[in-house]
Amino acid sequence: MLKKLWDIFFGTKGRAMFSGLVCFGLVSEAELLTHRHISIDVFYFLPIFIFTWFGSRRQGLLISAAGLVVWLLDERLDMGHILDHLHIIIWNSLVRLSFFGVTVVLLDQVKVLLARERSVSRLKSAMIHTVSHEFNNALTGLSAGLFLLKETDRAAGDGTRAQLYSAMEASQHKLSLYVKNILNEARMEEGRFRIEKRPLALRELAEGAVESLAELLQQKKLRLTKVFPERPLFVDADYEALSLVISNILGNSVKYTSEGGSIRIKVEESGDGSKVIFSVSDTGIGISLEEMEKITSGFYRTQAGQSAAAGFGLGLRITNELLGLHGSTLQISSEKGKGSRFFFELPVYRPAPERGKKG
Repeated sequence: MLKKLWDIFFGTKGRAMFSGLVCFGLVSEAELLTHRHISIDVFYFLPIFIFTWFGSRRQGLLISAAGLVVWLLDERLDMGHILDHLHIIIWNSLVRLSFFGVTVVLLDQVKVLLARERSVSRLKSAMIHTVSHEFNNALTGLSAGLFLLKETDRAAGDGTRAQLYSAMEASQHKLSLYVKNILNEARMEEGRFRIEKRPLALRELAEGAVESLAELLQQKKLRLTKVFPERPLFVDADYEALSLVISNILGNSVKYTSEGGSIRIKVEESGDGSKVIFSVSDTGIGISLEEMEKITSGFYRTQAGQSAAAGFGLGLRITNELLGLHGSTLQISSEKGKGSRFFFELPVYRPAPERGKKG
């Protein structure tokens, strides 16, 4: 409703100018009718704002001058001896004109700064988008080359070479995850990220994330426990977005859990059966209470996290934003030095009953 009204009155520059004139006319008429018995001057801010914001500084100053003229007419109509109070009228005129002028200049500066900020933001997003795509293309080539090299190398199973291949695959996966996070962040800032929901089994997504992180798990000798229900639990979600969410959460636990630690992935149904709960628990470095909110804000990493592993501090922010598009949020239960539990909830997907069928 509010958007429709906004479009009607301010949808185009022409409509905004017309609305500004109407507003100016109403304020002026009210001032002439009240004859200073009621203070109306402050309401001139409305047409001044409209003409400055949707028009230009010059138009804002012109409407300010017009407001002063109306006030002078009101003074002339209400005073029989204008010369007796000429010095008061001149002083009040200067005060009003100065106030209106300063308002116009400040509004115009705010408009210029916002336009500049939007321009810089668009440039930054375009640069991130381009760089991310170039990195993604390069990583795709590296991944294909690594796969072919491993497949054709007869000595690939040797101890040293196997370790090298594992390390290269793990690095390639981490870089791919970084690129996806940065690319999706740029898309969301531009408002170009769209989700396409369809029924998904969380168990299958979790299995995919575990498979992609198998090398890292093996390198750090982490014990992984999977607690999945016997029957698949489905949610209505975007495949790419939710896959990245699960990969980010699991990857975060792998990154900040010391060698020989343990991680547990769990998919379960809520007590009332209305939601699916996905959680990842670890025996990692943990997070203090005051740092929990900061780590989902983006580009923030705890002091312990910076010492434990490299990164940008962007993964959990992207995770939280992607979950927000699904009507959920990332929740954290943790204590510094005693591990963490990351979890989220989504409604259980229940297919609508087919029409024409009974029972």
